[in-house]
Amino acid sequence: MDMEINLREGVYFVSGDITETCELATAKLPQGAVKFDLSGVRTINSCGVREWIGWIGKLGIQPVYLNCPQPVVMQFNMVREFLSNNAKVESFMVPAYCQTCGQQKNFILKSGVDFQPGEPLEDFAIDKCANQGCALDADVDFDSYLYFIEDLVQ
Repeated sequence: MDMEINLREGVYFVSGDITETCELATAKLPQGAVKFDLSGVRTINSCGVREWIGWIGKLGIQPVYLNCPQPVVMQFNMVREFLSNNAKVESFMVPAYCQTCGQQKNFILKSGVDFQPGEPLEDFAIDKCANQGCALDADVDFDSYLYFIEDLVQ
């Protein structure tokens, strides 16, 4: 699936795969802070990150990322420049899984509520599974997954 960007109510919704084949140069955006809802991003590879960083830099905007899924968060942690240009992360997903019943769930962590930019996240509790006798567990290693929060600007 190719990447698509759609504007709805002042937010740019990004979906699909962010790779070296993305046609980012064709998208025109306003100046200043621009909100990107990344919940629809399935995959993002290192070449896609490079293309995205170059595009944001050329536009001279301040990206604000919402609902970042696991593939995006993993790239935040691996490619420090992804969060350059005074980027802000308003919210991101923490995937969880119940080994007993197979339920999968994404928890949304919000800036200023569940985490503070620039500070390590120390206390995060996963809700109980909806099925009695089951337990949801984070489907990521918290230490490495949440590392990027410390590098965020406020």
